[in-house]
This record gives sequence, C-alpha cells and structure tokens, in this order.
Amino acid sequence: MAVNTAPAAVTRASAHRDQRRRILRAIAELVAKRGYADVTVELIVKRARVSYKTFYKHFSGKEECFIELFDSASGSTEKAIRERLEEAKGEGWSDRVVLALGLWIERIVAEPLIARAVIVEAPTVGPSMLERYERATKAFVPLFREGRELNPRGAELPATVEDTLSGSVFWSAYQRLIVGEADRLPELLPELIELVLRTYLGQAEAARIARAGSAGQPTPALTWQFPPVQGSIEAFRGSTGGAARETG
Repeated sequence: MAVNTAPAAVTRASAHRDQRRRILRAIAELVAKRGYADVTVELIVKRARVSYKTFYKHFSGKEECFIELFDSASGSTEKAIRERLEEAKGEGWSDRVVLALGLWIERIVAEPLIARAVIVEAPTVGPSMLERYERATKAFVPLFREGRELNPRGAELPATVEDTLSGSVFWSAYQRLIVGEADRLPELLPELIELVLRTYLGQAEAARIARAGSAGQPTPALTWQFPPVQGSIEAFRGSTGGAARETG
C-alpha cells in the first residue's frame, strides 16, 4: 500500500483507497508527533480531511487503524526486503547483510515520522500490538543466522545470538528516532554492518566489509514503508517518555 501515491482516476474504489491512505498517513504522523495515547479519532479525521462516518467505514476505532498501519508497513517492507535479497541470492552472505541493513536505514530516513510511529510508539498501544511487534522485530534473524555456516564454531554460538544482534541494530534506530535524528542513521551503517558480521567472520574481516559495503550502498526506490526490525519488546516498553512530542 503506497501512502504517497494518489489514485489516478476518481472511482468509488479509488476514492475508498485514497480515504484509507489519508487516514493511515494521518494516524502515523499524529502518533509520531504526539504519542499514541494523545491521539484521538477527532484529530485523525481532521488531519485526514475525512468525516467521522468515513473513518468508521474503514476502521472500528483508533486501535484498529493503528494496527492496520503497522501491518501495512511491516508486511510490505518485509516483502520488499525479501524480493531484494532474492535478486541478490547469488551474492555472498555478507553482501546480503549489507544490502538489507542499508535498505532498512534508507527507508527509515525516507519517512522518519512513520518510522517513529511504528518503531517507537507501537509498543505503547497495548496487548493487541505486542505479538505483532515481537514478530516484526525478529524479521532479520533468519538472514543473520545464515552466517553461522561461515564460522567454524557457528554451531556453538548461543541460540539467541541473532536475537541479540538484531536487538542492537533495532536499538540504534530507536535511539535516533526518539530524539529526532533519523537523518543521522546512515552514519551508523558501517558500525551496524560490523556489529553483525564480526560474530561470524571475525573483527578484521567484518571491519573491512563494513568500510567497503557502506561506501558502495546503492540507492533503492523508496516508499513510505520500511523493513522490520529486531529486539525484545520488553526492552522498549515505557521508553518513549523522554521523547519530544507535539502537544498542540
């Protein structure tokens, strides 16, 4: 679902899609700026320029609307990453890690408000979101786990090492988003690449690939969605209290 692309022709179906697009964009921006708890349906309909009747034709309430935003963002970007990695399946594992991390960061930078809504604010929504969030945060784990085959002692690594690496990657983005510094995430790419690779390839090789890989990252076509991230949800509950938010 492309939030930034307006329908080409005004039909009942296209009008329906455009309304939904505007509603999802509105809740994303409001939640990013104000925090989930301070967003109301009234604020959403005003920002989306739709009526209450239109809003309730699409969603039963604010929570269902946010869940749709989360599912759309995480689902479509998981697909985008899978497709990009499929195209690169002939490349080495480390190259695919570089590609995945680079694409993830570029998508966050492209839409920092939506990234903040989904990455920072989603855990505050409540029980209905926790399972989705936990599942989305582990999407990189299978890719990272492939690196075990390159380490002679890969089978001896802790079973949770990929979760730990993914959590560290996620936390780096989380910290930048919560203070409004998404534009600085590209500076962290070499560090994140090295963080992931050194467990499997060793410090020196990981550092070499990180320097080369971050310098040669292609610029993919960007949409509003971004790749899912990793980490334990417990680490992030209640962590949004210090974030700057819009109050008026």
